[in-house]
Amino acid sequence: MVIKLSKDFIVEKDGREFVDVVKILPEILPSGKKFSTKFLDETKVEIYIPSNGLGHDSKKFILNRFIELDDLFFEGLGLWEGEGGKGKGLYFGNSCLELILHFLEFCEQKLGIERENFKVTVNISKITKGYDCLVEISKTLKIPLTNFTNFCYDLRLNYDYSQLYINGMILLIILQSLHERIKFLLTEKIEYSVPYLRGLFAAEGSVLLKKWGTISHLDFSSNDQNYIEFLRKILSRIDIQFGKYIENGRKIQIYNRKQFQKFKELKLHCLHPEKSKKFERGFNNYKREVKKRPEMISSILSCLSDGPKTYDNLTKELMKGRSTIQSHYIPIMEKKGFVRKCGKIKQAWLFEITEKGKDFLSSLNNKNRF
Repeated sequence: MVIKLSKDFIVEKDGREFVDVVKILPEILPSGKKFSTKFLDETKVEIYIPSNGLGHDSKKFILNRFIELDDLFFEGLGLWEGEGGKGKGLYFGNSCLELILHFLEFCEQKLGIERENFKVTVNISKITKGYDCLVEISKTLKIPLTNFTNFCYDLRLNYDYSQLYINGMILLIILQSLHERIKFLLTEKIEYSVPYLRGLFAAEGSVLLKKWGTISHLDFSSNDQNYIEFLRKILSRIDIQFGKYIENGRKIQIYNRKQFQKFKELKLHCLHPEKSKKFERGFNNYKREVKKRPEMISSILSCLSDGPKTYDNLTKELMKGRSTIQSHYIPIMEKKGFVRKCGKIKQAWLFEITEKGKDFLSSLNNKNRF
């Protein structure tokens, strides 16, 4: 059964845009029931589903009626779309407590739901942590320890995983309706699509590095083809190019330095602290200085002066692509007699600097002194 949605849900005030939560509620639910609303004041509304004479009324929730469309709203919505449960209430889980704190800020400031209303379950990664782990998470999230309903040990995890939840289909329907109704804004306004992608990447994105430390590619993951098409529209709107959807990995991938530069300028990687650090490290390695041939030969010889190196060793230390070193510079330097093979580590050749190479490097250094 199709849920009909009301229109004209955007309210403008002092040049800012707000969503009127009452106006995004479905007019009728698949069960045939309707929402009931009670305005407590100009800013708060109580929402529930009446029983219509059968059973009991649903759980009642007091929410903010008007939600400003700002960065926090769209980041929170992106986080929820990426890691929020879609089953029976307002759910959000992650191993990064900083991200959970950001989601709690979204719930408190935008939805009007206080953190003390959330229950918490925790999957603990190490048996040695135990109860102390729950105490620490409780202090960090500022949620009473009495709200922690369950915990278990999962030794497959590298990090503890915490999940917030409030049961109540009303909250789930409101989040789904919010997301569905603002989709057109995300494909039209860059100032809205950017923070939404920032939240989504923090929840579902990943940064992959090459062996030598530069960014290989960035991922957005989803197995929902309709959502993938929607994601393509948002990325295109902010002029970020992407590859084909990878079926077996269920992801869209973003490649090359130019796209990474746009990602960095828009700060799409900044919400998740670990992903942000990984991105910055990879981008800084990728952003290496372009050197002319004599400079590059000098750099390789200087590197080999410390001892024999493999192609991978040289790539990592010089932050230069392996193919460039292996296929271009080393053959030239072997031909000139500056370097030679001196053994192997497993299947990888080791190269060392020759006496002729040392003399050439010395002559370059002396030349640069004057």
